[in-house]
Amino acid sequence: MRIMTSRSPHSLEVLIVLGGRVGADGYPGRPTRLRLLHALHLWWEHHPEAYFLLSGGQTRGAPVSEARAMAEWSLKWVEENWGGEARERLAALILLEEASRNTAAAAKNALALAQNLGLKRLGLVTDHLHMRRAHYLFRRQAPAHLHALHPLPFRGLLRDYWQRRRFLRLGKMLLREGGAWVKVLGKRIVGR
Repeated sequence: MRIMTSRSPHSLEVLIVLGGRVGADGYPGRPTRLRLLHALHLWWEHHPEAYFLLSGGQTRGAPVSEARAMAEWSLKWVEENWGGEARERLAALILLEEASRNTAAAAKNALALAQNLGLKRLGLVTDHLHMRRAHYLFRRQAPAHLHALHPLPFRGLLRDYWQRRRFLRLGKMLLREGGAWVKVLGKRIVGR
């Protein structure tokens, strides 16, 4: 599998945007919205023909899946900022992966969906904090001869939370990501 950055000379066929928490009101959380904004700008400026694959299942207490909440938010944002024509273009390219409840499942399900559609040049969008683990899990799932995976992290999440003095929330995110790494590496050691 080739690993490339957003400066890749080849156009991507799909941008895979990983989900995150959805509130009881069906609205994506701030980290997810920041990922989506990053992905939307990548789509608009660099990969306007790419599918927009939104990944994330429904969690306890959420009225809709992460993927559906992300799609609704993205379409609304695009219409408000780039107009109805851009909204329609994006709507035609959105794919929803609504079965996954964690990053490992998102890797498995999103890659299977991409493979079924014959898509081989993939962009992976998440925040910088989450990217190393997500990229690791996607690489483990992707057959090397089938996919070129391009990590496209949003790098401003930590700075955003720091500047907004959301230290407790930032600490929780760091602890959660550290715990998730322990789980991933533990499974690898045990051989599952």
